[in-house]
Amino acid sequence: MQELLNLAARRLGVPQAKIPFAVHERLWPLKYIIFLGLLGLALGPTALAFTAAEVEPFKTAIILRFLRAPPFVAYALALLVAGLFIERFFCRYLCPLGAGLALPARLGIFQWLRRHPQCGAPCQLCAASCPVQAIHPEGRINPNECIACLKCQTLYHDERRCPALRLRQKLRAAEAGGSP
Repeated sequence: MQELLNLAARRLGVPQAKIPFAVHERLWPLKYIIFLGLLGLALGPTALAFTAAEVEPFKTAIILRFLRAPPFVAYALALLVAGLFIERFFCRYLCPLGAGLALPARLGIFQWLRRHPQCGAPCQLCAASCPVQAIHPEGRINPNECIACLKCQTLYHDERRCPALRLRQKLRAAEAGGSP
């Protein structure tokens, strides 16, 4: 729902907030704290865990269609409003499910996201195209935050847009033109 609303907002010209990377780096751990808190609460009384699980607005927005007590509706609406200005706001900063699903990425079993040595410094093209700021300004990809949208990989293989590939083409052309 938040993605559809954000897409509509962008098409209607609603300005998108770009979170500075230093702030973004401090916000994304919140979802892991929430996840660990919920995990800890799940070991205790069930009622407490169910109440704490309300951090996930899915029940309010989708299952109950906003027919709930005002605090739940206000919370879900606040997240949707934030999502109008910040793409995937809830997923990026608060979603405990995303945090739990991201933990296996730390194991590094699959290293399929490719990078050029020039990625990050000086080039920032992939980082600028990443919808969730999973690419550090230095060029490395945070696998825990990556949503596998593949925008960076599309750029990585695009010989017209990727500066590293364009430079490689120019060098090959110069070598081909300079040889007898």
